[in-house]
Amino acid sequence: MHKYLDIVNYRSLSISAICMLVSYFCLAFNFSYDVDLIIFSIAIIFPLVFTIREAFRRRQHAIRLLSTLKASISAFYFSLENSNKLSPEEKVEVQQMMNGLSETFIEGLKDKRNNRIEEVRERIRQVYGFVDTNRNSISGNAALKLIRLIQDIQESVENLNGIKIHGTPISLRAYCLIFIYILPFIFTPTLVYNLSSHPVWLIYTLSVLHGFILMSLYNLQDHIEDPFDQMGLDDIKLVEFQFRENSPVRASE
Repeated sequence: MHKYLDIVNYRSLSISAICMLVSYFCLAFNFSYDVDLIIFSIAIIFPLVFTIREAFRRRQHAIRLLSTLKASISAFYFSLENSNKLSPEEKVEVQQMMNGLSETFIEGLKDKRNNRIEEVRERIRQVYGFVDTNRNSISGNAALKLIRLIQDIQESVENLNGIKIHGTPISLRAYCLIFIYILPFIFTPTLVYNLSSHPVWLIYTLSVLHGFILMSLYNLQDHIEDPFDQMGLDDIKLVEFQFRENSPVRASE
């Protein structure tokens, strides 16, 4: 049942109340007119469809980037975990670095302010420093491969940070919300005009239904606007993309 009520909030109740009040005043004062609603429908439906589609595209792109990030971290760790030239202590250090990097970044994505990005960048610099410090234990080709993996990690982190802080156009969403609140004052008098011979309850029902549906779509878009905050049903399951390696480190042969 929760998944059906997830898109219902105070905005849903407020638009329903507005529709009810406008319907009451139109019927009480016999106020109605006949106007073409196509232009007003386009003014709301188009930005709604556009922002919902773009929000889902951002979500799918974020999933691909998270998959790349986890794969790059895993490849980096296992490349060094299987090395015969690193000591068990150094391998434990690599394990802790990659676990910490992944955990810090995932927790930062969950935070609305995402104020841990600098800490993540510092952890990436530490990984660079580890490879540079252990050049004697890592062959030239292996070092180049590891640097390439670190670059993939950094690129994925920065792309995901960009998705986190730059959403769909704020002005377009604000415009859409304003028009949803305005629509009852335009739609309901037309409804009264066209359904004057029908039961009163039908006018109330259709007016509230139109407002509720439009606001529910807006709430849906609002939920998927930030696919990382773990507050919506369609949010990305970040725990599935967190690198966790807790197996005992094998000693060098």
